Amino acid sequence: MVDEELRVYTHKSIIKTLGRQYADAAQFFVELVVNSWMWGESTKVEIRIPENGSTIEYEEWGNGMDLVGLREFLTKGKLTDEGFSPKYKRPIRESYGMGSLAWLTVGKELELQVHRGRFDRTITLTENLIDKYWDAIDQSTWRPLRLVQAPLNHDGLRIRIRSLIKKPDPADVRRALLARANVLALRGYGPFEVTVNGEQVKPEELRGSTLLPVNIATEYGRITGEIMIMPISKVRAGISEAGISVQQKHITCLQHQFFGLDQYRTHGLSRIQGWVNADFLRRLPGGNDFEHDSPQWRVFEKALRGFVRNKVYKSLRQSASRRELRSIQYLNHEIAERLRRSFKRNIQILSKAMVKAKTVPKINAVPGKTRKEIVLGERKRRRGKKHDREATRSVIHLKDQILAFDVAHGGDRGQAYVETDKSGVRTVYVNMDHPMWDVESNLTPTKLRYCIRQILERSITEEILPVNPSTPEETFSTLDALYNDALN
Repeated sequence: MVDEELRVYTHKSIIKTLGRQYADAAQFFVELVVNSWMWGESTKVEIRIPENGSTIEYEEWGNGMDLVGLREFLTKGKLTDEGFSPKYKRPIRESYGMGSLAWLTVGKELELQVHRGRFDRTITLTENLIDKYWDAIDQSTWRPLRLVQAPLNHDGLRIRIRSLIKKPDPADVRRALLARANVLALRGYGPFEVTVNGEQVKPEELRGSTLLPVNIATEYGRITGEIMIMPISKVRAGISEAGISVQQKHITCLQHQFFGLDQYRTHGLSRIQGWVNADFLRRLPGGNDFEHDSPQWRVFEKALRGFVRNKVYKSLRQSASRRELRSIQYLNHEIAERLRRSFKRNIQILSKAMVKAKTVPKINAVPGKTRKEIVLGERKRRRGKKHDREATRSVIHLKDQILAFDVAHGGDRGQAYVETDKSGVRTVYVNMDHPMWDVESNLTPTKLRYCIRQILERSITEEILPVNPSTPEETFSTLDALYNDALN
């Protein structure tokens, strides 16, 4: 039946537009958990995402809501002031209540049940129902449908989402909560426990992470937020779910932004997660992006790029995973050995280019010291010298040319790309952020074959390798010969 007591005042366009701004389904649970901690003063939250089934459940134990509270929860766009919660004195940030609209990106039907004291109410929402029961005269007023069912046995709320559009991975939800719901790490504000499929989400799992607070003053206003560099063991390969979320008045409009960080040849971009908020930004009418040609956005982007370059990039380099760098070094070494062997076998293809033999380093004579003492002293000096931990590039010297290659994060620059350094050396980079890398890198043999193929293809295309095929058939046969000999 139509709930005649519950008239909600939110314009239709707000629900239709902002409800789909969350590309990441896990962000819906982040918004709910933060709201449960602040407004609901919850002590316990359970998230249930079954492997088989079409219903997701979210349940919290806290203050619950009465009719007035339910109406305020469903009214979007109304600014709430900052302050402290009555019972646990938890700090409350200003909010427009938009986060709960993200259910439209997860499923087509929402069932919301609230309980407080003797008050218990269950309502259901779908897009079709919103259209059907919208006030014909006032387009900012609508009424949900009311369901009759058994009341909750505790104060709090329960949300069920059915007819799923996206089914979030429980592991992704856990990672998102750990990285973005900073309330999980706060102490001294009363008990609070969050579980996903019965497994508690513990802040201790982020031990070893680096938290960088953002607080930048600009001519238009202040930029606040926090960016976290997570341990490599806590994240997945690739950067599809990483990056910084951009909020305006704490409403997420952009996700997975790097502000130039993906242009650096650095490792560990998948470890970057966080959010920034700038109330002075201007949103486009669609609500899911900002006006990039406005002076406010230009000031915002310049400030964030500077912060990323001076703080995040520096911290990322200092805390780069030794395991990740070492695995890339081993992979590059194996690729280099196989390519050298292939070039020797196909010397006629490479325009008579010879692979240089490794030369013995020349030892300069030092008066009063034997050759052995000079060598030991040189080794000791080299061990004491600080080397750049991200220097994983490998180089193959041909007679009159250099083939340099590496494996690095390259953002959206294709499977492989070429860059030229200050010395004029052109390096072929295999992009670890390309979707094909996730497919090919699960096993070392397939990863090795994939890298060799990409390096050879890009080297021939960019004329780094001294081969001169005159037809596409000759190009294919040359590539095939070099590739097969590198693997045999």
